[in-house]
Amino acid sequence: MRITPMDIEQQQFGRSFRGYNEEEVDNFLDRIAKDYEEILNENIKNKEELEKLQVRLEEYSQMEETLRNALVNAQQSASNIKESVQIEAQAVIEAAKIEAERIKQRAKQEILDISNEIAALKKNKYLILEKLKNTLKIHIRMLEDEIVEEPDVDAASRYTKRTSFEDLNLKLYPEKGQPDEDIENKGLN
Repeated sequence: MRITPMDIEQQQFGRSFRGYNEEEVDNFLDRIAKDYEEILNENIKNKEELEKLQVRLEEYSQMEETLRNALVNAQQSASNIKESVQIEAQAVIEAAKIEAERIKQRAKQEILDISNEIAALKKNKYLILEKLKNTLKIHIRMLEDEIVEEPDVDAASRYTKRTSFEDLNLKLYPEKGQPDEDIENKGLN
């Protein structure tokens, strides 16, 4: 069992012949009792403070554990978000590449279509110009044939000799047959 400050104050020693000075021993015991009481009170306060600190330490430990868990969750979330963003970015890049390739292929096809259309138009232009050239050649030949043909001098002299309108009409319009009487009367008489 522990000694209390009261035990120290009430302690009685037996007397002996050459013992200690009783007053000095009592004063010393009183001082020891007071110091011991102060130490015990201090010890009690320290224990109370220790209990409070232990409670706070437990709270802080729980907070630390909560923060640690939150930090781990945040790191995992950040890692998941980063991975998700990278996957999404890769998908966007792939989609953009595919779209760019489609646009490129469409442009190539349009260039090819336009080139084919230009070639067809050039061919049509060539054919039209050739037809026009041939038509013009035919007309030029016809004109040259008309110019080259010399007038029939005998026919001209026959016409200048007062031939009848009927003869002239038959020569000019053989398909008509007989000339009209009215035209003949108005004619060259």
